Amino acid sequence: MPGSRPRRILVAYSKASTFTSTTVDYLLALKKFTDYEVHYVHCALDARMTFDFNEYDVLFHNYCGRLCFEGYVSPDYERAVANFRGLKIIAVQDDYDRTATFHRALRRMGFHVLLTCIQREFWPLAYPASELPGVHIIQGLTGYMPEKLLENRPAILPLDQRLVPIAYRGRDIGAKYGRLGYDKFFLGQQMIQLCEERGLPHDIAMDDASRLYGDAWFEFLGSSRTMLGSESGSNAFDYDGDLEAALAAFEREHGRKPSYQDVRDILDPLEAPFNVGQISPRAFECAVMMTPMILFKGSYSGAMEPDVHYISLEKDFSNADAILSRLDDLDYLQGFADRAFARLVSSGQYGYQTLAHQLRDTIEEQYPLRVNQYWVRYCESTRSRFVTLDRLSDLSEIERIKHKFMIEIPTEYPTENFDYNALYDELANAIEKHHHTIAEEELLLSEKEIMKFEEIERLRLKKIERLRLEETERFRSEKLKLIIVKEQGIIESAKGSPNSTHDSQLDRVIISVPGNHVIVRTLRASWRVMPERLRFNLSRLLRLS
Repeated sequence: MPGSRPRRILVAYSKASTFTSTTVDYLLALKKFTDYEVHYVHCALDARMTFDFNEYDVLFHNYCGRLCFEGYVSPDYERAVANFRGLKIIAVQDDYDRTATFHRALRRMGFHVLLTCIQREFWPLAYPASELPGVHIIQGLTGYMPEKLLENRPAILPLDQRLVPIAYRGRDIGAKYGRLGYDKFFLGQQMIQLCEERGLPHDIAMDDASRLYGDAWFEFLGSSRTMLGSESGSNAFDYDGDLEAALAAFEREHGRKPSYQDVRDILDPLEAPFNVGQISPRAFECAVMMTPMILFKGSYSGAMEPDVHYISLEKDFSNADAILSRLDDLDYLQGFADRAFARLVSSGQYGYQTLAHQLRDTIEEQYPLRVNQYWVRYCESTRSRFVTLDRLSDLSEIERIKHKFMIEIPTEYPTENFDYNALYDELANAIEKHHHTIAEEELLLSEKEIMKFEEIERLRLKKIERLRLEETERFRSEKLKLIIVKEQGIIESAKGSPNSTHDSQLDRVIISVPGNHVIVRTLRASWRVMPERLRFNLSRLLRLS
C-alpha cells in the first residue's frame, strides 16, 4: 500500500531490448544504487497484467517500451498505467521519432515526470508545455559509464603496442536520422579514402558483417591506437510521421531507399532549429579502455570538450592531415586518453549511480507533490483491487492460450536476451495444436453423426420394409376376403341360375337309377354342357324307360 514516502518501484521495460548491455545496466540502476524495493515487468506487445499496479508507489517506464509507436505497449499495460495512483516517470531516448505520438501517449497515460536526453534549451520545441501540461522534465544521457566495466575490463595495452593506428566501425543507417546519422557513414567513408591515399594502415569497416559485439568489441578497442566517432541522436524531429512517409514515397518512386543527399530539401528545415547531438556509450567504452578518440566536432551532451577530451575533426576534413600526421605521437595521444578517463570515468559523474541518484532525488521531490495521500487511503479502503485482465472464463479458448504465454507478473530482475521468436513459435504451435485437436474432435463428431445417421437410416428402411410387408399381407388378406366373398356371391347367385333347373331336372329324371351307376355319373359330368335340345330328348328317353 502506498505510504507517505515511496518505497516500492515498478520498472516497466521490453524484453526485446535486453540483448544490449547498456539497456540492462540502465534498468538495474535503481536496484543497485538505491534502497528502494524494485521489481520489473515486461510491458510490450501482448503482455497481460494480472496484478494491481497500485501495490507500488512509483512506476518507472524505461525508454525501451517505446510509446512513440502506436500499439507497441500492450493495451492491458496501458489500462493499468492509466489506473495507477502513484508517481509515474518515463524515460525517452529517441525523442525525434514520432514526437507528437509520444506526446499523446504521455497525456493519455498520465505521466508526471519525463527524463529526456534533449538539452534544456530545446525543450520548448520538443516538449512544449501546451502539449504536456504539468509534466516535470529532467535531463539525462542516452547511456552511462557502466561501473562493472571498470572492474572487469580487459588488460590495457600501452599505445606503443597497439599496431592499428586508426580504427572504426560504422554503417549507413539511412536518411531518416538526418545529418547526425549520415555522419556515421560519411566519417568512415572519407577516412578510408584518406588513409589509402597516404598508405596509412587502418581497420575501418562500414558493412554489417564487420560489426563487433561483446568481448570482441572490447578487444577491438584495446588493440586500436585511436578510434573514430561522432555524435549520436538526430536533429530531424518527425512529429507526425511526415518524414517517414516522404522517405517511403521516394522508395516507391525510385525503387531504392533514399540517401541523405537525396532528401536534403526535406531534412534541412526539420533539422535547422535543433542541435541535440548526444554522447554515445562508445565514448565511455573508449575512455575505460584508454583509447584516444578522434571525433567530429560537437557538443556531446556537454560531457566532453573538443581538443581537451577528444581530438576534434572538422566535418569538412580540413584538419584531417594534421591529425593523421600525429598518430605516431604517443605522448600527444596519451594525453587525450588520460583526460577522457579522468572526466568520464574517474569523476563518477557519468556512471549509472549518477542516474540512480538523479531518479531518487526526483522521486523524493515529486512524489509528495503528485500523490495525494488522502486520496490514496480513500481508494485503498473503498475501491476493489484493480486487475486489468478480464476473467478467464469470459475469454475464448485461443485467448486463454495466449494468456498462458503472455501473462506477466513482477520479477526481481529483468529478463535478459529474451528470444521472442521462440516464444511466438511456441505460442503458434500451441494454437496449431488446439486447432488440430478441434479438427480431430469435429472429425470424430462428424463420424459419430454419420454413424448415427446410418443407424437411423437403417432403422427407417427396416421400418419401411416391415410396413411394406404388413401392407402386402393386409392387401393379400383383403384380396382373399374379396375373392371369398365374390365366390360366395357366385355360388348364391348360381342357385337361381338356369343351370340349377337342368340339375333338378336331371335329379328327377334319374331318381330311380342308383347314384353310382356309370350312366348316372356320365350324365352328371356332362349334363351342364349338353345342348338344351339334347338334354330335353335324354330326359324324355329316361322317363319313358
